[in-house]
Amino acid sequence: MFRTAEIQKDPIALIGIILLAYVLLFLFAPHDIMDFTVVDTEYWHETENRMIVKSAYDYNNKESIEQFPATLDDWSSFDYKYSDVVYDNLNAEAVLTRGYKNENDLVWMDIIHSKVGESFHKQKICVEGGGWTVVNESVVRIDIGASKYNPYTFLCANRLDIEKDGRKQVMMYWFLFKKFGSSNAVTMIRLSSPVSNDYSETFDTMSQFVRDQLFEEMYENVGKTPTVIEMLFYGNKILAAVVIFLALFIPLGLIFNRKILKKR
Repeated sequence: MFRTAEIQKDPIALIGIILLAYVLLFLFAPHDIMDFTVVDTEYWHETENRMIVKSAYDYNNKESIEQFPATLDDWSSFDYKYSDVVYDNLNAEAVLTRGYKNENDLVWMDIIHSKVGESFHKQKICVEGGGWTVVNESVVRIDIGASKYNPYTFLCANRLDIEKDGRKQVMMYWFLFKKFGSSNAVTMIRLSSPVSNDYSETFDTMSQFVRDQLFEEMYENVGKTPTVIEMLFYGNKILAAVVIFLALFIPLGLIFNRKILKKR
């Protein structure tokens, strides 16, 4: 039986334990883990609101963003272009602005991709600079419903209720960035919708749009994604067994060195 004090005195065993943990995480991680993205309420770093997803589109690529569907069920859309000054101030790599509408509602969507933090200054500061008053600021959870192949239950987003000259809007936004790999780019998904009756009703409409149309289109179904160890056994099973044995043998050999096994 291992004793904590003995392990702490043996740096080789500690290295073995750390190495074993990394090997196990790697083997049981999704085989395409490098493609996974963090969805969070802040950019450049993770918070307790983060969710790990696999994006259905390459938000680092302008052409890929522009392929986002113009029609989502009964929501049709039209693209919009800001003035050149807005794009210059954003200093973004790619921007897509699109209005989705059905019979009664309208939701504006901005997809902004950039490698500089200035493109994502606090949205509260942005709207206040445009003369809007922030009535409410909060972090909300949008119930997107878990299913057999969808491990997610909710999406966290920032919410702003704003008004100006009698006009009212609800704004929601969240960020995407890579958890693994060297990419330091960030994408912001921003939704806004005019308020017809009250803020709560508009927020409910936007939440339903995210849950029923937007989420499944933006992010791939990862419930069926095989792990690294499963992908290894899809090929040559003997070779896979050898690779796994060698991957585990080294850290276990470091852990079970003679100092640790020495009987008291």
